[in-house]
Amino acid sequence: MQFIRKNIKPVLLVIVVAFIVSIFYGLGQYRRSSTTSPQQVGNLIAEVNGTGISYQQWQKAFTSFVSRYDSQTLSAISDELLASLKNNITEQLVNSTLLYQYAERQNINVTAADLDREVEEIKSSFSSEQEFNDALRKNNLTLNQLKDNLKRQIRIDKAVQNEYDKINISDEEIVQYYEENKSAFFQQEKRQISHILVEDEEEAELLRNQLNDGLIEFEQTAKDKSICPSAEQGGDLGYIMRGQMVPEFEEVAFSLEKGQLSNVVKTEYGYHILQCGDIQEEKQLTLDEAQNSIKSILAYQKQNESIQSLLAQLKENADIKIHFDFTSELETKKESEDKTPTQETEISTEEFSEELNEEPNISEQGNVPDNTSVEATE
Repeated sequence: MQFIRKNIKPVLLVIVVAFIVSIFYGLGQYRRSSTTSPQQVGNLIAEVNGTGISYQQWQKAFTSFVSRYDSQTLSAISDELLASLKNNITEQLVNSTLLYQYAERQNINVTAADLDREVEEIKSSFSSEQEFNDALRKNNLTLNQLKDNLKRQIRIDKAVQNEYDKINISDEEIVQYYEENKSAFFQQEKRQISHILVEDEEEAELLRNQLNDGLIEFEQTAKDKSICPSAEQGGDLGYIMRGQMVPEFEEVAFSLEKGQLSNVVKTEYGYHILQCGDIQEEKQLTLDEAQNSIKSILAYQKQNESIQSLLAQLKENADIKIHFDFTSELETKKESEDKTPTQETEISTEEFSEELNEEPNISEQGNVPDNTSVEATE
């Protein structure tokens, strides 16, 4: 239940979504004035082995990427960081083009079934066929154009998956990782908590007494009476750990015995009745218990290393021309360097910078298909 969790400063995350989906939603506009425009140096931002990446492709990727953030966050970005972000998007579009060209050389095939499956997955995110078609028209796309874009991305995905399939994780590596990171597999106490949330204290007391007397059932009462979104799940919040909930709620939640019903608890959100469904005591996970998590961690690390290695090889043998370096925009903005950012701005910028260093992959449409590849249409 998100709205009773502690008010923690939002962490900026690059949302990884299915390829193409984000082009169906409005793109936020974030442009800074500049006397130097990529359009002034030609229509191409870059070329990769003779394949051009246009300014229009780059702009779609940029506007879609920044639309993920609110205006306050965007206003906190320094000119230097913004230029780095813009250059990073160019680099990711270059990477995408390299991977697509590599996939073509590998003669990777995309079947009609592959395309149909992806189209159906996209359609499933809409409430109706009409809404899907309206989204296509709004974005000046035909179904065939959508399929062409999907075909290119599927080809890249298959090429990347072929690299992943070469990865092997040995038992020795799993043991070594566990021994070196044992503290990371210490599991805090967790409790499965359900609750009923109402606005009126008198109503909460009445419901609590009826529950205690067995006159009503907790799950159904939560569905009928609770104003929390968890009502759909019968009030079930899942397993929570210390530090996730507001203090008044947490104090009671971690004082209950298994199966016990709480007294009425007041928080800023209203009046709660809690029930503890299960308790998992804190413990050190064994190697067997941690094994699947370790495999996932090592697989992720090796996948990144694999694709970075492949891209390094492709770049070494490629003819890449970058026609516009966005750091050149900074020459016309020197007057802004003297401005002293507030503490809040500094924090926001630092967080955004950390994400930028993770090198998110941006497609020409501006969404992030996976952790490895993006696409630039020729």
